[in-house]
Amino acid sequence: MSKKAMAFCCLVISEAVQAGFSVSIEKDLIELGVSAAVTDKSYLYIGADSNEWLGIGVGYQHRLSSQWTANAYYEFGLEDDWLMNDALEVDGVKTKSHFLDFSTTHRFDDYSTKLGITGEFTRNGFTWITVDDSDKYSMYASVARYFQSLYVTGRYEHHYAIDRSDMIDFNQGHANEWEFSIGTMRSIWKIYPYLKANILSPNGTYYGSQSTNVSCSMGGTISF
Repeated sequence: MSKKAMAFCCLVISEAVQAGFSVSIEKDLIELGVSAAVTDKSYLYIGADSNEWLGIGVGYQHRLSSQWTANAYYEFGLEDDWLMNDALEVDGVKTKSHFLDFSTTHRFDDYSTKLGITGEFTRNGFTWITVDDSDKYSMYASVARYFQSLYVTGRYEHHYAIDRSDMIDFNQGHANEWEFSIGTMRSIWKIYPYLKANILSPNGTYYGSQSTNVSCSMGGTISF
């Protein structure tokens, strides 16, 4: 689940901190991550969460002009194959994921806009029976408004998933997602806290669900 927390923290305060420790809390899910600059244009991210997910990502930012920036991010993730672990009580089998995010950011004096596309490709470690294999794509647009000591953001994302598993026609569909957040532009004892709300609404059926899901999370990044 990583990508969202990492992308959120990096894109908002990437110019303010060169390295940081991030925490994200959503219901019973806790995610921890460490990010650090590798060069002036690239950074490394390592994260883990309470669902035994582990990921490592590499990001790149290239300033095209004083207002435009091109961004690229790749992340490799590992987590327990839940079918083998829960149903068959076989440990050590991992589900792998590859996540890509390409975007461009346009900065103004008091706000910024961002357009991007993503792709995530998930494959089960146990290939005789696959339940999670899928190709997921999305397009998104976001805007951030900066005030003297805080910021607010809004984001719309359209999701499209293709089922690649043996569970025919389950890991697929279209969905719309809206995200709203508020956070500090200035650190509080070197901590940049934020609050975030998500609304995910399937277009028909998305991953077996036809219900709108609303979730809230809180977190922050500690700069060092």
